[in-house]
Amino acid sequence: MHPLPPPADPHTVLLDRRLARWLFLAGAAVLWERLWPLALPILCLIGLLVALALLDVLPLLPGWLHALVLAGVAGGVAFLTMRAVLRLTMPTLDQAARRLERDSGLDHRPLAALADHPVSTDDPVAQALWQIHRRRMAAMVRQLRVALPHPNMAARDPWGLRAAVLLLLVIAATMAGPDAPRRLARALNPAITMAGLGPDAVQVWITPPSYTGVAPLLLKPDQTTITVPAGSAVLAVLSGGWGSASLEVDGNQTPFQRQSDGSQRLESQLHASTQLTVRQARLTVAAWPVTVVADAVPSIAFTNPPEPGERSRLRLTATASDDYGLVKAWVDIRRLGAPDDPPLVVELPLSNGQPRLADIASWADLTAHPWAGLPVNIQPVAEDAVGQRGNGDAHAITLPERNFTNPVAAAVIEQRRNVTDDRRNAPIAMTLLDRVASEPALFNDDLKTFLMLRAARHAMDVEDFDLAEVQDLLWSGALRIEEGDLASAERALEQARRALEQAMDANAPASEIQRLLDLFQQAMQRYVQALSERMPPNNQPQLGKDGRTISDEELQQMVDGMRDMTETGSRDALRQMLQDLTKILEGLQAGQRQQSVNGPASQGMQGLRELAKRQQDMLDQTHRRAQQDSGQQDGRQAAQAQEALRKSLDDIARKLSEGLGEAPHALSEAGEAMGQAAGELGRNQWDSAAGAQSQALQLLHQAAREAMEQMGNAGQGSGGMIPRDPLGRPARGTGSTDDGTTRVPDRSEVQRSRDLLNEIRRRAGEYQRPEPERDYLHRLLKQF
Repeated sequence: MHPLPPPADPHTVLLDRRLARWLFLAGAAVLWERLWPLALPILCLIGLLVALALLDVLPLLPGWLHALVLAGVAGGVAFLTMRAVLRLTMPTLDQAARRLERDSGLDHRPLAALADHPVSTDDPVAQALWQIHRRRMAAMVRQLRVALPHPNMAARDPWGLRAAVLLLLVIAATMAGPDAPRRLARALNPAITMAGLGPDAVQVWITPPSYTGVAPLLLKPDQTTITVPAGSAVLAVLSGGWGSASLEVDGNQTPFQRQSDGSQRLESQLHASTQLTVRQARLTVAAWPVTVVADAVPSIAFTNPPEPGERSRLRLTATASDDYGLVKAWVDIRRLGAPDDPPLVVELPLSNGQPRLADIASWADLTAHPWAGLPVNIQPVAEDAVGQRGNGDAHAITLPERNFTNPVAAAVIEQRRNVTDDRRNAPIAMTLLDRVASEPALFNDDLKTFLMLRAARHAMDVEDFDLAEVQDLLWSGALRIEEGDLASAERALEQARRALEQAMDANAPASEIQRLLDLFQQAMQRYVQALSERMPPNNQPQLGKDGRTISDEELQQMVDGMRDMTETGSRDALRQMLQDLTKILEGLQAGQRQQSVNGPASQGMQGLRELAKRQQDMLDQTHRRAQQDSGQQDGRQAAQAQEALRKSLDDIARKLSEGLGEAPHALSEAGEAMGQAAGELGRNQWDSAAGAQSQALQLLHQAAREAMEQMGNAGQGSGGMIPRDPLGRPARGTGSTDDGTTRVPDRSEVQRSRDLLNEIRRRAGEYQRPEPERDYLHRLLKQF
């Protein structure tokens, strides 16, 4: 192709520039159509290698095969590159012009016409005709265009292998994600060992943290799936070989330390997924992909919303879990409307040390807390061994409070509440305590009650008195007035039980368990004695709420069995026995309170309790209105309500008469006092009415005590605790919350365990035995 002639005018210069640009684009299209078929096999081969690397397939191969694959790919790329260089030819200007004319749809080769020139320039006519011809060709050149390159790959790759490689590459990149750089590095680093240069032995141990309970792991040369907890320790020991060794973790190398025996040793820790590579003399000795799993946050949630249970105790049931075990669980109780107040923390018991899954069932007696009767938020919290805490959903409830039926105890609790709200109410509380102390009959002449109330009274003499001390003294005194020694005995029993449970959870030694069992037995005996003193003896065995009996001998046998289990190390069976015994002791009091629900005596007693509570509420209202200027209408309404209570008393007396043969005598006197109160209310005499109502309330309590004595003498008690088989023998396991996996050993098994334990002790004391055997025996004895 001849070069274009020099331009004759500016228009021609502009035309030549446009034509040169189009010729460049046409030449580039031709070059791409020649280059792409030669480069595509190279790219496909590289893409296949990258896909295999991202899928982490190559490190799974033996080192020699891994290296052979890399060498084969490298050789194939080199061969195809050399082939492409030899076959590729650059397009000429004439080839570019032909491509431009073809894509533009121009006939008669106008680009060649623009490059031609006439043979003779002397004839003016010929020169004019030639210029006309050039202008016509130039007009055609203004329609130039270049089509996109078309390498015709469909004919060259009819199976579409290029698309398959691209799809595999996309899938591999998606699966690799952020781990792609490390996988590419592992793919380019085959684990090759050379005979004579490698070590004689290499051992790599991964030891998870002790709190996980996971056993140490010895890595094997062909091991491909390794999953360990975060914080695991790595111990690598290498002996023999040539040169210094190092441990490479994600490209960071740490040298081994030479030992006195010639071996090399290294210790490290793992905190994230990585590639462990042991190198010596720049050669890979061993490599493992390690996946590190982070410690999950524990989870906890209430199984059922917290609710009041027996004796106004708060029932708490929750389910908690953690991947490596729970260390502690509790509930945070916060008063609504007072976010700055410190929370009330109630511990939840965890059985079997550090369980991974715990079904928690517990109760808490919070009636003594100043927040009792107030709305609160209660939230469960669980904690694992590394200090991570998981919180459950909070529930808004009203903390249960105890209702005191004894008017003296109720008055003491009222003053306790007033002092808690405002310390300036202390003088009023002191006046009440002085009045109660002056009449010992109000608290049954009990010396302990007297000392508690007087101690609280003198504690409030000081301006900055200890509020917590006063609260505790007043609460204990009110409880003793209400229930005698039973309340303190029950509290001591609960403290002894919790201490025993905590010791078992902490794997305390057997001597400590035996000491706590002594305290538990003493508290149990005091509790049973308090129950028996509260109810008159009826020459019958102790009863539980299901009507079955239990004797003192059976309780003692259970405690003796717990001692045997402690000595033999049967902690699970000991825990189960303690749960069974706790249910028995709880049922003794519940059994003494419950009556046969179908009997008229039981219905009468229930009605009498409800009537006493309603009379107490009406007495409180009368006291409040006595301090106000109430109209005639208020008095008549209160008189009608009081008369309704008196009529209810008649129905209760009838039911008690049917069930017991004779109603308590105090009921008739209570009815007269209630009638007198109704008359005073009708005359708007609030102070006199309050006195009559107070007398009626005392008579109602006296009638309740008389009815309970008559029921006890008649044998209408409550139910018992130990289930029995048809032959009357105590049956095992009934009513237990055990899932069936805990088996309480029988007496023969306990004796066999004791014999084995004595034999181990005897052999451990024989000094002529080999030292390793004696060490082993001593380790066995540590468990007991």
